[in-house]
Amino acid sequence: MLRSTHLDETRALVAGVFCDHRLDLVRREPLDYVHLHGQIGRIGFSVMSYGAEVDITPGPLKSFFLVQMPLEGHDLIRIGKDSLHSDANHASVHSPDDSLGMHWSKDCRKMVVRFDREALERHAHSMTGTPVRPGGLKFQPVMDARKGAGQAWIRTARHVLDELRASPALLSSPLICAQFEQLLMTTLLEWQPGSVSESLQRDTREVLPRHVRLVEDYIRAHPEQPISIEQLTELAGVSGRTLYSGFQKFRGVSPMRYLRDVRMERVRSDLLDPSQARSVTELATRWGFFQLGRFATEYRRRYGECPGDTLRRAV
Repeated sequence: MLRSTHLDETRALVAGVFCDHRLDLVRREPLDYVHLHGQIGRIGFSVMSYGAEVDITPGPLKSFFLVQMPLEGHDLIRIGKDSLHSDANHASVHSPDDSLGMHWSKDCRKMVVRFDREALERHAHSMTGTPVRPGGLKFQPVMDARKGAGQAWIRTARHVLDELRASPALLSSPLICAQFEQLLMTTLLEWQPGSVSESLQRDTREVLPRHVRLVEDYIRAHPEQPISIEQLTELAGVSGRTLYSGFQKFRGVSPMRYLRDVRMERVRSDLLDPSQARSVTELATRWGFFQLGRFATEYRRRYGECPGDTLRRAV
């Protein structure tokens, strides 16, 4: 449990769980910050309150999605130029690239679920069969907690949290954690209206052509190799135009762009691995990224942070 009555300390504690932000007391009154926090794989759970009326301004979240469910009190939320009232009947869903501001009432106490951006975008890719472009995964910002899918998702999240609080030993089981993680990501994507809803609601999905699957599997198995489009067309047994059209239709990118995306995933994996070289330059060039400025820009757009930030986080 995290707890504090000091404003700067509270800000630092919350930033350690979520991100840097501005925290201001609206009135001259004592602060009584209380925060229970736990982690399931790439999903974080929090139950928190400030015990005072506060303004919180993190700006864009960048590296994570956030679902906030007031258990008591209310919150006036600003998303860009729009405002919405969040209470026990109306939860809120925030996408990484949307600016965010919050005004918590003194009696506000929330359950907050934090989804790692990369994990949720990768899960959306696996469910739809289409890669998620940077900034392409978004949700409707209001979740109706009174009925239907919104109520069902909140009940599911609360059930998972209750089970973990009752039996903390469950966190030591990678299999159980993975099942909980998959359950929460799948139901959020399925039940909360958003940019992938149409794809997920289709009754049938076209079968991935054999030549696309062959090339996709080869790229994922050998991303360290000097792969050319000529090699890929020979492997697939189709023309370059047919291969390009298949990837554009079923993966939304060209074959060589798909290769670049896989190599970018490998760079991030190595940056997060303390046993790997501790140099961004060395790891980027290992995977074929020699224009480091362009690499850093693309990495930040994709993952919401600089490569160096990822490297420092893994130490």
